[in-house]
Amino acid sequence: MSLEMQVQEVNGYLSLRAEGRYSFANLSGLFDRVKAESEKRAHHGVILDISKIAGIIPLVDMFRLAEQCSEIWKRSFRIALISPEVGAFNFFEDVARNRGAQLKVVPDQKAAIEWLR
Repeated sequence: MSLEMQVQEVNGYLSLRAEGRYSFANLSGLFDRVKAESEKRAHHGVILDISKIAGIIPLVDMFRLAEQCSEIWKRSFRIALISPEVGAFNFFEDVARNRGAQLKVVPDQKAAIEWLR
């Protein structure tokens, strides 16, 4: 079962909210969907809210997912990732940014918009 995703355009940015149960395949597929939506709507600033995804992401999965998102997203757009556990996602951010992704993990929508400006 894949994650449900809501998409809307807010303040000149593309805002996506994912909801459902964590699995590596689900989150991996979500990254592909984010890229497709960004390209389809020609947005270079993306807010991805994953705060409603249930489950624990193992550290090894965080590493693999961060590598994958940096390959998929490259430098094509800036992405603010909203997570309720910002500290836990610092590792994800470091891995993705070290591989060229323009990504910042933030606690809420306001911080996401500030970073994208």
